[in-house]
Amino acid sequence: MRVYLGYPLSYADSREFKLKDNFLAEIGVDYQSVPVEVKKKLLSLLENLDKKDYLFIGDVFYDGIDLLEFALFPLEPHSFEEVILPGYVYGKPTFLIRNLFKNSFGRKISTYYDFNFFNQKTVVINVGYTRTSLSLGGKVLFNLPFGEYHLVDTLGNYLFNRFLGETGLSNANLRKEGVRGEVLDICRSCAARLLFGRTDQVEVPQFGYARSVPQWEVELALSPVVGNAHFGEYVRSPSDFASSLVLALYTYEELFVERLKVEEVAVIGRLRWPFVKAVSRIFPISIDEFSGKEFLSKEPVNRNFKLPVRNFSQERSVLRAVPVEAEPEEISVPALRRYFNSRDPRGVRVIEELLSLDLDGESLTSFIYELLTVMRRCSSRNSTDVAYLNSAIAALSKLEIPDELFEKVERELSQVAFNWNLPFETKLNILYFCFRFKERLQGTPLSVFPPLMLSYIRERKVTEGEKNFVRTVAEGFFTVSRS
Repeated sequence: MRVYLGYPLSYADSREFKLKDNFLAEIGVDYQSVPVEVKKKLLSLLENLDKKDYLFIGDVFYDGIDLLEFALFPLEPHSFEEVILPGYVYGKPTFLIRNLFKNSFGRKISTYYDFNFFNQKTVVINVGYTRTSLSLGGKVLFNLPFGEYHLVDTLGNYLFNRFLGETGLSNANLRKEGVRGEVLDICRSCAARLLFGRTDQVEVPQFGYARSVPQWEVELALSPVVGNAHFGEYVRSPSDFASSLVLALYTYEELFVERLKVEEVAVIGRLRWPFVKAVSRIFPISIDEFSGKEFLSKEPVNRNFKLPVRNFSQERSVLRAVPVEAEPEEISVPALRRYFNSRDPRGVRVIEELLSLDLDGESLTSFIYELLTVMRRCSSRNSTDVAYLNSAIAALSKLEIPDELFEKVERELSQVAFNWNLPFETKLNILYFCFRFKERLQGTPLSVFPPLMLSYIRERKVTEGEKNFVRTVAEGFFTVSRS
């Protein structure tokens, strides 16, 4: 008999089951009665099978592999011949699983991984609770620190921050009233229902708060985790899923001195669609989605079991802008155009000097159009482009933008605002733009940015002054809609 162990559902024959439910049933504990931290550990069991004293419950310490043993008891494990595992269980956890079947169940089993069931031109992505495995052709495996938990947590925290902004409440007052944790849990529950398509509403009944959340807002709010990097861009660190995938492709080329020829992409798990959207921007091919049940009937086609593994850690620091110091020979919009077309760093200083000239009329319009051109043509691939982009955004946040041009400016800024691979200074410039023009930005994609920045800086290494600036803007952004 064959079994697939996955998150959140595992499959054996015609049965589907959850490992956490089986374990709790065996020890006679109700899932709803256990603390949140215990729930998190149960949900991330497969990613922590090698952990000692992983869980303390019912006055007993359990190793990670002990939990799996209890979870398998109801399944007649003595009859299993093959076990199929997600890629993120590769290595020591697999060794522990083999020993578990051999020593506890008297069974020698064959173990396979998800990538064994696809050919060497397939990218296999398996989304776990706190980790996602990425196999490139079954030749190299990457463990990424992004999973279903991070999507729910990021969206839930964004909804909470936006709730605070739209109601005028504060974290401090909610803490004093002893309801902050309760409201945050409600927002996270709403986030889960939004992600799984069970609702389009966020509601906090005790404060009479309710609003509809469109799909585009959900996607923008997930951008710090999902990302929007493209193949060919310069990626400095694996700061989100998309940048991790791009960096993994570059690593593949370094290891095997060839570019991976991708003919198929397989995404496995429950919450697949955010990852599918990110992958579809990198690979313009059809993407197959699997729950995991399909492995019970698939036959292995790639029997490579020894492959290099790369573990990506979650980036806590932020990228910083590189200052550009070059004196221009001429200060004018045509000079800016010439300098920018040749990517001469002197054009960055031209933007700063033009900003100080207090332009108006046609000269102001011409300057704004040139800044929009700079934004449209810049990428995050090199420091000069990023310097131009940062300077253009800083200028637009300080200019008096005519009504007839504002929609164009807002649209271009929305295209770059949710690129989290840009320097933190660029994000602060975008935030200042949001602060200056908050009356005009209500209901636009940029209205997502201020409360999302609060989620972004939670665990990032930024100064206290930067944190205070982000908080001030985020908390005051929705005062227009409240008044």
